[in-house]
Amino acid sequence: MNKLKIFFALLVAIISTGLYAQDQPKGEKVELLGANELEGITINGQPVRKLKGNVAFKQKDLYLYCDSAYQYPNKNSIEAFGNVRMNQGDTITLTGNKLTYNGDTKKAEVRNNVVLKDRKMTLTTDFLDYDVNTKVAAYYNGGTIVDEENKLSSRQGVYSTQTKIFKFKKDVHIENIQKGYTIDSDTLHYNTTTKIATFKAPTKIVNKSGTLYADSGDYDTVNGVSIFQGRSRVVSGNYILEGKRIYYDQKRDMGVVEGDVKITAIKDSVIITGQTAHYWGNQGISKVSGNPVMKSFPEGDTLFLSADTLISIDNEAAGEKKLLAYNQTKIFKSDLQGKCDSLVYNMADSIIYFYNDPILWSGENQISADSINIELVNNKINKMNLSTNSFLISEDTLANFNQVKGKKMTAFFVNNELERVHVDGNSESIYFALEDDKVVIGMNKAECSNMIIKFENRKVNAISFLTKPDASFIPPHEIQGPEKSLKGFKWRIKEKPDKAAVLKQTSL
Repeated sequence: MNKLKIFFALLVAIISTGLYAQDQPKGEKVELLGANELEGITINGQPVRKLKGNVAFKQKDLYLYCDSAYQYPNKNSIEAFGNVRMNQGDTITLTGNKLTYNGDTKKAEVRNNVVLKDRKMTLTTDFLDYDVNTKVAAYYNGGTIVDEENKLSSRQGVYSTQTKIFKFKKDVHIENIQKGYTIDSDTLHYNTTTKIATFKAPTKIVNKSGTLYADSGDYDTVNGVSIFQGRSRVVSGNYILEGKRIYYDQKRDMGVVEGDVKITAIKDSVIITGQTAHYWGNQGISKVSGNPVMKSFPEGDTLFLSADTLISIDNEAAGEKKLLAYNQTKIFKSDLQGKCDSLVYNMADSIIYFYNDPILWSGENQISADSINIELVNNKINKMNLSTNSFLISEDTLANFNQVKGKKMTAFFVNNELERVHVDGNSESIYFALEDDKVVIGMNKAECSNMIIKFENRKVNAISFLTKPDASFIPPHEIQGPEKSLKGFKWRIKEKPDKAAVLKQTSL
């Protein structure tokens, strides 16, 4: 009986097709393949087929199935209801509760519990428009996409089943629980084949290594490789990396930052700027070049340091925390300025090492030696060690130069001000005695194995000899030019860097 019913339904369909043939549009007609029940009715003067039970249609490689439908032969369109399923080729399946399809424009509107499947991708929404010609699907009131790697959602989206590219807008969110990252943006394109997300608006990426911000760029969700354009920022542990272009490889935890680079060490209150930076997270190494400048904030008094190249090493596993500066290194602080070829700041033991012709200025004092290191306590200078050819020069109010030299010197500071200097080995000194800082009353010249120089208000106040010195006092009228300088004396005040020289016109 059921077979007979289907037979008559199909017979009616064939007859109806013949009756309505003269009204068919010139485009490809939607063919009725079958239904359990068919009834010919009229709506607004137009003939309509009312179909129920296992309804099936076809148009070229497009197949449509549903529980019931209205077919409008003159309009070459369909309204389908209940368990709607559309198949195009062997890759695309579209389901929903209701569908309206225009056979001439080949556009479908699917509503309620909509699911679009394209091989390894599934899109769910309640409002979807699908163009059979272009194979493009669009939703406007929220949708979610799931593929092998990610779960994506947005308020608006367009998907091309040919290019396999999604174009998302408004509240875009990508999540990968297995790999532990999320992406949030306002405008983003996603290729379901390559799994690459391309964002064209301010975007935030959070992963296990940190948080990344950018105005535009690409993110390979499979390999964890990012290329950011515009002003971009990476927050990783204690560090913030910023620049105009960032390349970052999450798997290898390494990156390159270019253009107005800024690296901030949050815990250490240190900022490093430059034009190019390389970052190796697994080793805890950052290398900055292109007029790099370090800016540190010890006790509210900013320390500036510049060189051709700055390298920051922060490796907790190896217990290593250093800053390396090499070639044309300069430092500036309100109470300390200096220059050398290279410098190492060992943050683990709070010691700064100066190499290759180091020279420092503290107040009116010029300090030089073959090698110098400074010991810090609570970010303040506590002690300065000078080794080999140590030389201390201080200019007095009458432009005379008090001088001390020796094999080794140790300078002690209180509140970042020079308090005293111990000289050990082959000590020599020249000290001008003044009356009221206005008149020279003589010059003391001495040689001694060890001596101590005391300072007051950043100037030489007194010299003490720890062993019997070979000393002489020369009255003013007997002081000759050559006697006024120790061997190796060189006043290099013109080389003393100011803040502008250290900053090199950077944004700091």
